[in-house]
Amino acid sequence: MIRSLLIIYFLLPVVIPLAYGQAGIFINNGTHLVCEGGVQVSLKGDFLNNGFYTSSTEMLVLSGVSEQEIGGSGSTTFYGLKLNNASGVLLSSNLTVTDELILTDGLLDISDANLTLGVGISQIQGDPSASNMIVTSGLGALRKRYSASPVSGDSDAFTFPLGSNTSVAEYSPIVMDFEAADFGPEAYLSVQSTPDKNPFFNSGITTYLERYWTVEPNDISDYNYEIKLYYVDDDVQNGSLTEGDLRPVKYSGDSWYQPEGLSNDFPDAIDQGSAFVFTSSNYMVWGGLTTFSVFGGAGGSNQPLPVELILFNGQCFEDIVRLNWSTASESNSAYFDLEKSQDGVEWSVVHSEIAAGNSLAQIDYEFIDLDKNLGDIYYRLNQVDIDGNSEYFDPIQLHCAQNESILTTFPNPSHNEFNIGLKDDLLIGDVSAMLVDASGKLIAQKELKVLAGMNIFPWSIPSLQEGVYFILISGAEHVVTIKHVISN
Repeated sequence: MIRSLLIIYFLLPVVIPLAYGQAGIFINNGTHLVCEGGVQVSLKGDFLNNGFYTSSTEMLVLSGVSEQEIGGSGSTTFYGLKLNNASGVLLSSNLTVTDELILTDGLLDISDANLTLGVGISQIQGDPSASNMIVTSGLGALRKRYSASPVSGDSDAFTFPLGSNTSVAEYSPIVMDFEAADFGPEAYLSVQSTPDKNPFFNSGITTYLERYWTVEPNDISDYNYEIKLYYVDDDVQNGSLTEGDLRPVKYSGDSWYQPEGLSNDFPDAIDQGSAFVFTSSNYMVWGGLTTFSVFGGAGGSNQPLPVELILFNGQCFEDIVRLNWSTASESNSAYFDLEKSQDGVEWSVVHSEIAAGNSLAQIDYEFIDLDKNLGDIYYRLNQVDIDGNSEYFDPIQLHCAQNESILTTFPNPSHNEFNIGLKDDLLIGDVSAMLVDASGKLIAQKELKVLAGMNIFPWSIPSLQEGVYFILISGAEHVVTIKHVISN
């Protein structure tokens, strides 16, 4: 039941009437607001429709000084909408604009709602930019309806003035140009721009655009089109290649699509159409397309990296540094070179570790650097595959300080039997004693219980070869080490 009826008539034939909504327009549940005539409504507040709204040929101008909202539970359709609010507008429920959309100033964030543009809008008016555009920050999309009339080349090109507004506002529009298409009665195109790496790229893609575009048709068939995708400088992630190596790619129906005639093919990608990348103007154009879905820009072959590293860290102990790294998967991996630097510029290899080759399970690696440096120290991993290709992973930085402790062995040198003398308040309790050779290989291990004051622990290790060894006493958060010589 409609409890009230509010009708606004504007019948003056020459002068355009103006109406002002200082506090906003709020249509309560059961209320019907009817707008008749060519009126311009300048709105400083929100437009919230929880009832019924009947549109005519009005132009709603959003001209507040703080963020405004268009929302409510009712179905809202405007003839014309003009955004002129530098603080922006939030769309919190679906909205249709049938004939005129003007972007003068501010960001229209459609969030999780859909903004549908009618057939009567052939172009969005204004001068879209990073400060004057439509933002697709959530699940919502900008939709453009098409009539059943046949397309006619460039005359049907339409610019979707999209962008993002995360840490900074970035304008990345899409220009759609149908060369051929059959439009049904519910035909529209739905588009989104997302400032992130294409979710279908794997770890092998290190040169890419940190932005992707989702374009989906509804009730459109037998189409052939050209698309132009704009990006910003900060979207370019160079990796091992350059911006000049970028080209558009598309993922649709579990398949990759790429332009014909380009190098560094995606594996099993379907060649479709032709493309050009204009790096000086930051856009890609791709024509001859007959499928839609998720677009992105990439350089490389989309092959997975030989090694997927998930952990690399280190800990400083008394006289050593313990390094650990883990891989989630490995493909044709040969070995790791662990490199060390005191300034982050000059590096030297301190250890080489044989890799797993091929694995889909997590593998953990460890190395103990017996030559600890005080102060800042850097480590990095260089992974080398079976083909000789290599990749450096990001370095880690440690700061190692000196700790006081007493650790001795006697006799030293010794045969296979000797004693450990230990006094260290940081190791009181259960500890592990490890004997490693000069290469860092574990030879023997035993568990000890350390008491306050000096502790003496005898150790007998049969068949121990002559050479230099290191004894590590390891607690929960503290390790001490000493050199011991075996001479038979």
